Amino acid sequence: MSLRPRAHIHLANIADNWRILQAAQTNGVTAAAIKADAYGHGLPQVADALHEAGCDHFFVAHSHEAEVTRATLGSHPNIYVLNGPSPDEEALYRENALIPVINSSFQFRTMADWLVDGIKMPRGYVLHFDTGMNRLGLPPKDAHDLAEAGAAQDPILIMSHLACSEDSDAMMNGHQLETLKTISNAFPDTPMSLSNSGGVWLGPDYHFTLTRPGIALYGGGHPPEGADLKPGMTLEAPILQVRQIEAGDTVGYGATWRATEPRLIATLAIGYGDGFPRSASSKGFASLGGKRCPMVGRVSMDLITIDVTEAAELARPGVYAQLIGPDAPLEEQAALAGTIGYELTTGLTPRVKRIYES
Repeated sequence: MSLRPRAHIHLANIADNWRILQAAQTNGVTAAAIKADAYGHGLPQVADALHEAGCDHFFVAHSHEAEVTRATLGSHPNIYVLNGPSPDEEALYRENALIPVINSSFQFRTMADWLVDGIKMPRGYVLHFDTGMNRLGLPPKDAHDLAEAGAAQDPILIMSHLACSEDSDAMMNGHQLETLKTISNAFPDTPMSLSNSGGVWLGPDYHFTLTRPGIALYGGGHPPEGADLKPGMTLEAPILQVRQIEAGDTVGYGATWRATEPRLIATLAIGYGDGFPRSASSKGFASLGGKRCPMVGRVSMDLITIDVTEAAELARPGVYAQLIGPDAPLEEQAALAGTIGYELTTGLTPRVKRIYES
């Protein structure tokens, strides 16, 4: 029996989540963000499952992620590289039919150099405009100039990225929407894309031609009531040892947690070396047979201690406790650790064994 922590990756759930998001898309199609190893779930496996479900548009951050996606899925789907092209990557983009997302004047000039002698990009390119994030993106004031400068090959998509989509009341959402509509005047026949996961739930005005959900595919984010997303992952770790402690005893580094009465403590084979955050110390929980067992003491590199007093009949070496999954919701666990679901899943290291389930 292995004593490694393990993550069951529920590919059917991820595919079902994509179908729910596609059903919510009123005007066009639903893409999939599979960057960062599909948010820690495994890029090749997730890409293949989503493609089988009908997804034809995939967004990654880096060109090497795009290469893996192309090798996995073959020639059919469109693969977009969000961080854009480097001048030395022309052959890579052409050979793999990748779609560069142009974020700056430097990247626009880079791509323009690739279009000399009328040799167009195989799948075209995307212009990304900054409508308020102030992170990546072209200035909206340059839209008309870029439309004229792109005469050698028109963009296949104009996109921007919502900064506050998880907050449906945020004024920034409406501001970004109106800014993108203004930009669209310079590209009257070009499809538009604005919505990430949160944007999908903002309604039809935000959907445009293509939505680009990420965390929602994996069961995370904050969907509205009735959008029954399923967990993409169940993270578990085995119990190594169970011990009885007495009132006044402390647990873990720094003796930060002290028992006020006799308690039963179990030690799990997982820690921040596996990607479970130290910030969850004495705040997070594990589930044992559906019973919540609070984390006590500090999360260390390889071990977490939990109070299993209320689940004593289940606590024994070799039994697996759940840290993310149906009994330990991703966003709740993340909030207790002072972070977000994205960081919990993308932060899991290779020490966590992935088990893929269709």
